[in-house]
Amino acid sequence: MIKVFPFRGIRYNAEKIGDLSEVVTQPYDKIDDKLMETYYKRHPNNFTRIIKARVEPDTHEDNRYIRARNYMHEWFNTGILARDQKPAIYPYYQEYTIDNVTRVRKGVTLLVNLRETEVKAHEKTLEGPKADRLNLQWATGSQTGHIFILYPDPEGKINAILDKTASSNPPIAEALDDFDCRHKLWTITDQSDISRVQEILKPHDLFIADGHHRTETARNYMKAMDLIGLDAEGNEIPENCLMTLISMDDPGLVVLPTHRYVHSVPEFDKHEFLRRAGENFDETEISFPETSLSRSAIIKTELEKAQREGKHAVAVYFKDDTAFLLVLRSEKVMKALLPGDRSDTWRNLDVNVLHVALLEDILGIDAEKLAQQTNVKYYREIEEGLSRLADDPNGNALFAMNATKVSEVKDVAMAGERMPQKSTDFFPKLIDGMIFNKIRFIGWKQEAGDFFSL
Repeated sequence: MIKVFPFRGIRYNAEKIGDLSEVVTQPYDKIDDKLMETYYKRHPNNFTRIIKARVEPDTHEDNRYIRARNYMHEWFNTGILARDQKPAIYPYYQEYTIDNVTRVRKGVTLLVNLRETEVKAHEKTLEGPKADRLNLQWATGSQTGHIFILYPDPEGKINAILDKTASSNPPIAEALDDFDCRHKLWTITDQSDISRVQEILKPHDLFIADGHHRTETARNYMKAMDLIGLDAEGNEIPENCLMTLISMDDPGLVVLPTHRYVHSVPEFDKHEFLRRAGENFDETEISFPETSLSRSAIIKTELEKAQREGKHAVAVYFKDDTAFLLVLRSEKVMKALLPGDRSDTWRNLDVNVLHVALLEDILGIDAEKLAQQTNVKYYREIEEGLSRLADDPNGNALFAMNATKVSEVKDVAMAGERMPQKSTDFFPKLIDGMIFNKIRFIGWKQEAGDFFSL
């Protein structure tokens, strides 16, 4: 059973900030050092100072997590940040354009109870990011980033409730991000609408699209608060976690592929690679005629055609500017390479076909090397990978692929399985700084206070 709640969100004060676009950020895991510096220069109150501050000479009294708390404390005291007066659920719409098609993805931001709600995962997590996010939550007592959740709603019942508010009221917050996506936020405080959303969601499953590390961190934090005995009030308590829920049936939902750029493989040989791949794949050379279409567009077209035909396909582009479409000859190949008690959906994911049948079996790039990015870099755009391949003397090839389907995410999560890293890229990201949740601590529970004061 799904239990969700309205909350009193924390937002920037537009009268003090001005353009919200100057202070919002991409999620923490998308902020590299270069983007961090861009955000620092963009505005003195940019949210990166909280979610991913600079690494400076750190001590136990002064480190990036304590600095995040100090910034948050200062911004509350000066009125830059403020808590909304009434509990609400928040329609969160994102307008974006891909391949010259403009879409609107519709979500609702609220709190999900982690103690009584099962949130199904599909990706493995790493200890480093979980420790980082837990340190930030310890320091700030806040859930600063959205967890992106999918839920089934083929009839669009929840979107209809959200549209009722979004179509008749101006947004309470609006920002344009670095990818020309426009983010808009509204507030729903009407109890009948909130109750209706709660009832619709109650019998359904929730699936993590993005935010696996933050979900596990929130659970660990909840368990720690149980042991320590700090008390909180309202709906903003440790067992309730900030999430944005988006219908997997929303026409605005898009999953993008993540392409693998391979470099520095010892004794890499194109002809030997194709010979080995030909044992399990049908190979067709991709031609690039003199047309208005780019190389990336032609590769994408070939991949999408194969997917429509129900085939598992990978495109490989070599440093000599030749490219081939590799189509798996039979799913029995994956059964042989990945024996054991696994679902067919998981075993035959295109990302597993690439990782296991090509990168590991032929090039020796195993799961550990993938995790450490020893020989692989990841690119959202094919053209970015092709440019890198052309410029890098150690470049070997770019492997382009189709996106994972939303139905595959659901099936893998329902089976209790986990996809490899970088299997899904839900675009656009839910930006940080539009709204977040701060737990309303009120002190020690009596028995804990009595003990810790001894």
